[in-house]
Amino acid sequence: MSSKKIIYFLIESSYPDDSDDDDLSSASSLNQSIISLSSDIFIENIYDNETDELFEPLMKYLMTGCRKERVENYLNVVKAWTDAEFKENFRLPRTTAYHLINELETSTFIPKNTFGMKPITAEISFLIFLWFIANTEPLRTISNLFDISISSTYRVIRRVITWILTKLDDVIKWPQTNRAVINTCEGFFAKKNLSNILGAIDCTHIRIVKPSEDAVDYCNRKKYFSINLQAVVDSNMKFTNIYCGEPGSLHDARVFRRSPLYEESHNNKENVFPNNTFLIGDSAYPSLSWLVPPFRDNGHLTPQQREFNYLHSSTRMSVEKAFGLLKSRFRRIKFFTEYRDLSFVSEVVTAACILHNYCIDVHDNFDNYEDNNIHVGINLEEHGYEEQYQNNNNNDRDCRMTLFRELFPDAQVA
Repeated sequence: MSSKKIIYFLIESSYPDDSDDDDLSSASSLNQSIISLSSDIFIENIYDNETDELFEPLMKYLMTGCRKERVENYLNVVKAWTDAEFKENFRLPRTTAYHLINELETSTFIPKNTFGMKPITAEISFLIFLWFIANTEPLRTISNLFDISISSTYRVIRRVITWILTKLDDVIKWPQTNRAVINTCEGFFAKKNLSNILGAIDCTHIRIVKPSEDAVDYCNRKKYFSINLQAVVDSNMKFTNIYCGEPGSLHDARVFRRSPLYEESHNNKENVFPNNTFLIGDSAYPSLSWLVPPFRDNGHLTPQQREFNYLHSSTRMSVEKAFGLLKSRFRRIKFFTEYRDLSFVSEVVTAACILHNYCIDVHDNFDNYEDNNIHVGINLEEHGYEEQYQNNNNNDRDCRMTLFRELFPDAQVA
């Protein structure tokens, strides 16, 4: 059978007379016909010694044309990128990425079997995860890019996330030594001369699809579904404590009261906040002996109180910038709208925070972050929390007033 006859057969098989047949049945019929003819075509060309140049590419199309389009040897393309191109696509510096790849390679999370199918390497595994978290593409696209199945893509992503989470306590850690506490306080003091600040706290929303259960609990005040990420950062936008997974409908103060940080600080304040150190937060947070919010603007603040609020806001901007940087670097965090497993979503967010700290350690601040990611705090009065968190114990007020008196010794308080 000549190549022309094969072409005629392909055309006739591709356009059946019954126009109502779906694509799947047509493709199946075509594949069966191809299989039945392929052996005859191959034998005939051998005996006829046909040298038609169309035959080889046409046979390749007939045998593989219905398969998914996948990129071959994409790793070679990645290695040919410049450092700037690598960072643009994977959102991490190449040196940081390959430092983590080398650690992953020596871990027990990468299969080392020498039988059966060749295991996916640590390098490809980590790059798949970076592509997943840096973009919003579906698993199908990622699997085609790296030439592996969709199920293997998801399995690799879960494997790398599990490995990254083992680093949580080593990478996101509270300042505990005297030197670490002093360095953190000095970093905040260098901004606006506010002393004894050990961190800035705030919450941000992680957008999710509508959960199948208890959906109303996850609908936030902006009328979309989300989970909360609470974080404490130092002056360099490095996370020192995170708490992720509470429903988006919860107020920042309620998330704060449910977090392990609150319980630990409430029961063991001297160890968590040594030497009268404290956190600063926006007006969503209560005034405590270890947490200082701004003065609530009731229209009667003194000029000194308004100045204090300005200095306070400028200093705590580091946590808002950290959220903007996190969502800009890892766009999956900003547009997390494809997965209903909330535990998986929380794990991805936590892994992103860990990678964020690795980047801060090498002074990679990803300057192109978007300012519109900055989360603005809201007043407790707007949500009826003022009465719940009102505390008549003056000791909880002393921290803010002590800081205020340091800045304005002769000022009057409204």
